[in-house]
Amino acid sequence: MVVCLLHSLSLFLSGKAQLSDISQPSFQAVKLGDTVTISCFMSKFERTRVWYKLTTERKLQFVASIDAMFEDQKIKKQFQHFSTNFNHTSSHLIIPKTVREDAGTYYCGVLHPEETMFGQGTFLMINGAKMISDSVVQKPESCSVQSGDSVALTCSVKSRHCATEHISVTWLKNSHHSAPEMTYSPGHQECRTDSGGATCVFDFLMKNLSSEDAGLYYCVVTSCGQIQLGNGTRVQVNVKGDAALNKSLDLSPGVIALIISNVIFGVVTLLLVWTLCKNRKKEPEASSRCSNETEENNQDRDPVIYAAVTSVARISSCRPAPVKCNEDMVVYSDVKCSQRQTGL
Repeated sequence: MVVCLLHSLSLFLSGKAQLSDISQPSFQAVKLGDTVTISCFMSKFERTRVWYKLTTERKLQFVASIDAMFEDQKIKKQFQHFSTNFNHTSSHLIIPKTVREDAGTYYCGVLHPEETMFGQGTFLMINGAKMISDSVVQKPESCSVQSGDSVALTCSVKSRHCATEHISVTWLKNSHHSAPEMTYSPGHQECRTDSGGATCVFDFLMKNLSSEDAGLYYCVVTSCGQIQLGNGTRVQVNVKGDAALNKSLDLSPGVIALIISNVIFGVVTLLLVWTLCKNRKKEPEASSRCSNETEENNQDRDPVIYAAVTSVARISSCRPAPVKCNEDMVVYSDVKCSQRQTGL
């Protein structure tokens, strides 16, 4: 068993260990003093299973091993208060009465003769253990960048009783669209020692950012076995199209006044068009009234009666004489004019 454990440790540190169909949460939080169970599920039966704790110094600490066939488990003396619960396809790690030192990243693994496989790891945070320390300062507090840009986060650590070689940093990312995850980055480190203790500055450079990189980044510091967190840096990544849209929606007072004046102008124009249409509708009615009044006036005038007289050849037995008749000439013998009686 010792040979297998050493084999698995060498594979992990050399980078040959690989992820498999092992499922475990990437982040869990527990209140100080409470019991927590870190779950681990496998896609099929595995005989030999292990649990390791990864410190921020990138060191693996063996926690426990399980032989599922003989239902046997072995737990390292340092973690004697831990226990395991396993069945055909699961292997859970139970930590009762959590203390501050239990914080860290726990890996569930499976041992094979030719390879070692681990899950993605579960970072355990102990709430109420005052993990956020004033001696850990992050800058900037927040930043907003465009997609594709780069950003550098800085974590400054001050320790009075811990040498610089025992201070290390990792980064914890927490976002609403994904589970919390640990980010291990060597970055740039500067440390100095003076009469007040040791001070170290760690830089975390992120390049070619996308919307998936947005979130709250915590600086996780391990100094002489104690874990402390910074106050966090919120990183906001704007997609270029969204940034242009937000800029276009940023209305100045002058633009707002112009919009209001255009609205008023539009309302006045509509009122003028409505008034013009209403006036044009009244014009045919007035014209019809005028024609009717003209006809009535013509009817009120005095009528004139014309009587036509046509000359015809007079027949006389006494004195016959030739008579010439001109059909183009009309002679009126009499004209009568009658006046209409109107009642007063």
